[in-house]
Amino acid sequence: MIITLDGPAGSGKSTIARLLAQQLDFEYIDSGALYRTLTLHAIRNFGGAEGNEPKVAQYFEQNPGAIEVRFEAHHQLVQLSGEDITQAIRDPDLTRQIRYIAGHGPCRDLVNAYMRELSHRYSVVVDGRDIGTVVFPESKNKFYLDASPQIRAKRRALEQNSPVEGPDFEALVAEISDRDQSDMTRELAPLKKAQDAQLIQTDQMSIEEVVDAVKGQLDLG
Repeated sequence: MIITLDGPAGSGKSTIARLLAQQLDFEYIDSGALYRTLTLHAIRNFGGAEGNEPKVAQYFEQNPGAIEVRFEAHHQLVQLSGEDITQAIRDPDLTRQIRYIAGHGPCRDLVNAYMRELSHRYSVVVDGRDIGTVVFPESKNKFYLDASPQIRAKRRALEQNSPVEGPDFEALVAEISDRDQSDMTRELAPLKKAQDAQLIQTDQMSIEEVVDAVKGQLDLG
């Protein structure tokens, strides 16, 4: 079974997806870890990701077995050419370079293929911006989580122990709104709600209430 959660930045997708996977005894696919893996290969072999995206795509197209993903106690582990890189891919410099790989069509196609392969072996929960529209359009359990930019900015500010009013907060609201516009209008894998996805507006909901709302609408048949 495949459960997809899409939505804008700060809508709580990853948090909800992880909790949902735990409660259902499913696996949570961390797609970001796969993009990080491709980025690590770019850094190690080509000196960086920017401008080398086609080389990365070509390598993994020719060596599909170079990446191995498995789950232990519902924790996703990643190997690259036999090396466990689960921790290595969390390097801050690597994080700054992911956007080049994630913005490259053939690299996205590779990551999508890895996720589809995992879904054939496990029941999974996956979150993102194009999971229900591009990666798993056949899923019977699609959800789109949304909240106003103000609410999402407040949640982020509280996480960072930052003020929830004033100029800095208003700048954060504007940043989130700009990110929404960019995600929705980008040419490659734009953010949008799948036509058959269930919309959950989370503005006035707790994390637990959102999880319960998703579980209450699952098609387990």
